[in-house]
Amino acid sequence: MSSLSWPSFLKRFPNGHLVVAVAVDVGADEIGSRRLRGLRELLNRVIGGVALNGAFALTVSRVAGFPEILCAFATEADAAAFATLAQTEPTDRFPGFASQRVFHLDAPMEADLRAGLLSDGDIDQR
Repeated sequence: MSSLSWPSFLKRFPNGHLVVAVAVDVGADEIGSRRLRGLRELLNRVIGGVALNGAFALTVSRVAGFPEILCAFATEADAAAFATLAQTEPTDRFPGFASQRVFHLDAPMEADLRAGLLSDGDIDQR
């Protein structure tokens, strides 16, 4: 299925499934930077390459004081598929979502995700 805007997604799927990428190599003062937009686009491409059954949406947040890319999914299976690729851990920082996971989007993870795009989604285990 397709990508939705963040507001549209939340309106249609208020209890969606969330995967959060903490952009550890991007400073808090770099919200809106080319680097952060590039990471968001990378995640959009990776998620778009997964066989999704439902809608998804991405947005950048600085509520925590550092950049995070929020990836929301309409179905738990889609969230789980991406969470497996991103090697996530459970979290409970975002009330209202049916499930929540987080991962650090550091340089090695970025390289793994980019490599997965080139190899039809196969990402080497670190």
